[in-house]
Amino acid sequence: MIGTPSLGTRLDPVTLEILSSRLAAVNDEAAATMRLVSGSPVANEAYDMNVGLMNADGDCIAIGVYISIHALSLSATVKDIQREYAEAPGIAPGDVFMCNDPYVGACHQMDVTVVAPIFVGDELLGWTGSTVHQIDLGGPVEGQVQIGATSIWGEQPIFPPMKIVDGGVLRADVERAYLRRTRLPDLTALDLKAMIAGCNVAVERVQELADRYGRETIAAAIEDVTDVTEARFRARLRELPDGTWTHRGYIEYDTVYPVVVSVTKSGDRLTFDFTETADQAPAVINCTRPACVGATIAAVLPYLCFDMPWSPAGLQRAIEVVTREGSVVHAAWPAGVSKATTTGSFMATISSSVCLAKLLAASDVHRDQFMATWMGGLYVEDVFGIDQRGEFFGAAFLDAMAGGSGARSFADGLDAGGFLDSPSSIIANVEDYEYSYPVLYLYRRVQSDTGGAGRFRGGATLSMCYVPHDVDEIPVKIMHAIGTLQPGSSGIAGGYPSCTNQFAIKRDTNVWEIFAGGELPSDLDELEGTMEVYPESIVRTSQGRDDVYRCVAMGGAGYGDPLDREPERVHADVVSGVVTLEHARARYGVVLDAEGTGVDQEATARCREVIRAERLAQGVPASELVSEP
Repeated sequence: MIGTPSLGTRLDPVTLEILSSRLAAVNDEAAATMRLVSGSPVANEAYDMNVGLMNADGDCIAIGVYISIHALSLSATVKDIQREYAEAPGIAPGDVFMCNDPYVGACHQMDVTVVAPIFVGDELLGWTGSTVHQIDLGGPVEGQVQIGATSIWGEQPIFPPMKIVDGGVLRADVERAYLRRTRLPDLTALDLKAMIAGCNVAVERVQELADRYGRETIAAAIEDVTDVTEARFRARLRELPDGTWTHRGYIEYDTVYPVVVSVTKSGDRLTFDFTETADQAPAVINCTRPACVGATIAAVLPYLCFDMPWSPAGLQRAIEVVTREGSVVHAAWPAGVSKATTTGSFMATISSSVCLAKLLAASDVHRDQFMATWMGGLYVEDVFGIDQRGEFFGAAFLDAMAGGSGARSFADGLDAGGFLDSPSSIIANVEDYEYSYPVLYLYRRVQSDTGGAGRFRGGATLSMCYVPHDVDEIPVKIMHAIGTLQPGSSGIAGGYPSCTNQFAIKRDTNVWEIFAGGELPSDLDELEGTMEVYPESIVRTSQGRDDVYRCVAMGGAGYGDPLDREPERVHADVVSGVVTLEHARARYGVVLDAEGTGVDQEATARCREVIRAERLAQGVPASELVSEP
């Protein structure tokens, strides 16, 4: 139960349990409404969205089970509205506001936030909000990544909070101005209606609860959820060892930008210090402070709050996030942030999660909750052109959201387990992509040798391969990621990192001749043509009818020395195809017998001895790495 008398809750435990569960169900229903109304695969297939409930002050008391940072952005937006608009244009029943300004609260321009006050009579009880990632909102470049921008003025147009629904009436002038900005007005209009519909459902359901139980009871439940979460979170922190853990992640762009965080746990307080992070870039890859704070909380939720309500307002009472204005995770106006959610804020989450993993690994009580780094860099592909029906289309391919999860202290990570920021992340069906867009998949599969090696290995990730279909060319193809030069999934306690994000196109192939012969290629090596491999983190190109595109996402990181992995586990991985024979020998020191049916124990022991000797020969004494005090 969430409430107990010892915690001094306003409501009795049974009533609090019922109402806290009901508020969570309200979030679920609002999210389901959004998925049903939206016409975008981003929302209804990949779940790149979220919802949240807030108290009257705008503090987020419950979030949906989708992309955490989306819901965490809602609070800053509401607080700005209350600060700036209390008098004019005012806040009244039936109002709905929308915003995409990252310096107010949106994660980046593409993540439009829609929020609505919840009134009971004339008295404000709370707020609800929703957000869905948009495929295009204007700007010089199609899609998310505003290549060549030198400030936010070279990116998508931004708008601070504005009233889109006034007293229950949709403002056609605001809607028209908003849709005029995008290359995809019909799809964008559906997403806007979906977000408003989600808010409407949440407002109505909370008002129904207030009618049944009374406004004061619902208000007490909202405050109790926050207080109980704070108390339980502080108790969790007291169970963990004090100390400071540091991690340095990297964002590749025009140069390499380190994202450095030191996490200090002291008593029942947790401090995340990002002050050593690199200075901001001119545009594109930065995130603002609200996004950084949300990204940090997004790491805390799965690592430390696995058995308590996800009430960010309660957690934030025990968490301090220290940033330096002018850094890549706390951009100063007018730095651009168009790709923030897959660069600045994403790496803030990953770097924070590595530190929290080290904290859990140091705990005798909670080591079983340890997870090595989940997919440490997300790739996305934005494509635009004329589709198989002769109509203009735009799409964001999000297959990489099924990357590998991190190893645990007692088990392997999950193959294609998803990514840390979304407990409910899924990927669209291949058939849905092929129906909606002019592409034909050759395959989408779990790729061998992509999870970080370890005593327990990281989860293997996806690779996918497709060609244009029923069109001669996809003229705009923007591939973007971090972790193309180095893996963001860092191993823990001797575990190895995962693979990197990888893009390649084989040009002018004979793929259609092979199709005509009744065969389906399963690897680019089976095709004739010219191979192009892209080490850059952002690439704009095109894809012709005979060009075959392949990408490999990032896997999860490993835990513990791979040479300590049970050889039989490695053999099972080889049999299932997630580890190749070469990888088994090189990373794990495991040699299979000539028939491949079992482990050659003697050869394995010799191989591991050789690897250990090579390590010792290449090692540097710690005394040579540490400077004299």
